[in-house]
Amino acid sequence: MKRFENFMRWMNVLVIFATFFAYLAPFANPARFWPFSFFGLIYPWLLLTNILFVLYWSILKKKYLVLSLGCILMGWGHVKSFVGFNSFDKVKTEKVITVGSYNIHNLGSLRIGLKTKKEKEKKANEFVQFLKREHEIQILCTQETNKYNIQFIKQKFNFPYIHKKSGKSPVIFSKYPIFNSGIIDFAKNSNSCLWADIKINNQNIRVYSIHFQSNQVSTMADKVIEDADLSKKETFKDIKGMMGRFKLYVKLRAHQAQLVANHLATCPHPVIICGDFNDTPQSYTYNLLTQKLKDTFKEKGRGFGTTYAGKIPALRIDYILLDKKIKVHSHEILKGNFSDHYPVICKISI
Repeated sequence: MKRFENFMRWMNVLVIFATFFAYLAPFANPARFWPFSFFGLIYPWLLLTNILFVLYWSILKKKYLVLSLGCILMGWGHVKSFVGFNSFDKVKTEKVITVGSYNIHNLGSLRIGLKTKKEKEKKANEFVQFLKREHEIQILCTQETNKYNIQFIKQKFNFPYIHKKSGKSPVIFSKYPIFNSGIIDFAKNSNSCLWADIKINNQNIRVYSIHFQSNQVSTMADKVIEDADLSKKETFKDIKGMMGRFKLYVKLRAHQAQLVANHLATCPHPVIICGDFNDTPQSYTYNLLTQKLKDTFKEKGRGFGTTYAGKIPALRIDYILLDKKIKVHSHEILKGNFSDHYPVICKISI
């Protein structure tokens, strides 16, 4: 029993060190040192493990519970980036603007596996009702959006103003006039950042729709999770391949985020950033873009902030960031099976 207790104590210490590495991840540029980024990625599981250790030592009535408890409290800001403890404001409807960000995954769910026209129409109507719910969205930023999706969303949600670029994933839909627009091109396939200057009630606002580079490990991750057999060489080969891709693309995202940060520095208007960052709040990318902006989830989010619907669990990688002059009234993550991401919806006032 004593030997097992010593083993658990050392395991607890290792988890605490790994958690501190996750705390350092937002400040370490992966271009110089990337391993911290990996610990930032698995932070939700490190948090859960620390909580389990607190419970374990509490049951045994051992003072070692202060180790993980202290670790959690020291990183309370990181806890709040993953779990929301907020309440929504009650505001007058006419003063509120609803903003959404959604990686729609090319809306493949509205076509794939559906054979008849009636089935497709039914699925399309379900999608419209799902995204609308009680929301009349005035500004919607989408990612992984093809030509078909643009026309579908424009028609179904009645958006008169659209900013898009051929061959690029992000799109900005607006019910307010767009008077200026452009692109921050990452020169990497469809990944890019579109921006549009929008006039809202005589106030000029710049909106960004971002799709940063994916880790491209979903297929490998699905295979590893399904097999879950560490005795197979193929499993370790897949894990090694996943880490190699993560190392490559976490560096690329840091570069892409720096391009956006440079553009933000020259912006003359208050800004709204929406997008799929493919990075967690414990990342250099997120930290770079939130230095002068606020995260609507941390302001008004409730419950777990998971936005990725794939088999890699507990990831929050989709965001709406706001200028500090803009007030947040609510933040919701709508859970549905129309994409491998969940839409993020918030109500704001300027």
